[in-house]
Amino acid sequence: MPVSTVLSPSTRSQRDRLVRLGVIIFVSSLPIAGVLLALVNWQVALGYIVVWTVGLMFGVRQQRTSTLRIDHAGLQYEAGTFVLRAAWSDIDRIGAVTLPDRKTEAFVLKPGTGALRWTQSPQVRQQVTSRGWDRIIPIDDFAPRWPAGALGDALREHRPDVLDRTDT
Repeated sequence: MPVSTVLSPSTRSQRDRLVRLGVIIFVSSLPIAGVLLALVNWQVALGYIVVWTVGLMFGVRQQRTSTLRIDHAGLQYEAGTFVLRAAWSDIDRIGAVTLPDRKTEAFVLKPGTGALRWTQSPQVRQQVTSRGWDRIIPIDDFAPRWPAGALGDALREHRPDVLDRTDT
């Protein structure tokens, strides 16, 4: 039975994501803390900020980490709320794409590949297809120096022509 390689986001990538989310959570707590400061006192306002930020950060850390599986048949990207499965022949090129929180390098799939295999809900399916996320598999989170690792080796073995069509 063929062996799959499973990649998960790097520690640096996960830390950067947590810091971004932590800042967003903290900043979003400030208006309510301001009201609590005006109506009650600074201890209650500070307590609210701490409980809100720590509580939501705990929830964020409990989220499922995305994974990228590589095997002889192709790639499987598990994003938590949806799963894409693409054969090696479904890859059109490697290119720069814009995600909600950043720009990244990704495998861009050919149109009509049907790579979207599962979504958490019909609303997630609608969002993924309308935004074009059903045609991209991010690379940078899993392998920042990917040409030198397992992902680059698999691509050279199965689709070396894609390396020539990189538009980044």
